[in-house]
Amino acid sequence: MKRPAATAAALLALLAAPLFYAGCGNAKAPAPQLTKPTNATECVEPAATMRANHMNLLRHERDNIVREGDRSRKYRIEGCAQCHTKRAEFCDRCHDYAGVKPECFDCHYLP
Repeated sequence: MKRPAATAAALLALLAAPLFYAGCGNAKAPAPQLTKPTNATECVEPAATMRANHMNLLRHERDNIVREGDRSRKYRIEGCAQCHTKRAEFCDRCHDYAGVKPECFDCHYLP
């Protein structure tokens, strides 16, 4: 016995399940608790800009440093490490929260 309406309803319910799950409460994980620097009062850019764009700033500067050899650039990972001295309590927490694995630490050691 064929039941196309029941099959279609079951398929629709299966496809809609993630939407219902996300709509039932707080689907977003709580923001990570970051240890902020104690030796500086402000970053090279506002916090919102750094949250959204630090990877692009570092990538762009990395290319200029490597190609032009100019190590006086404003955005350098070594500059970040002067203030953000505990990678596990700042960088790693945020990267884990965002689900990304940056390639910076393949070459750069930050404690």
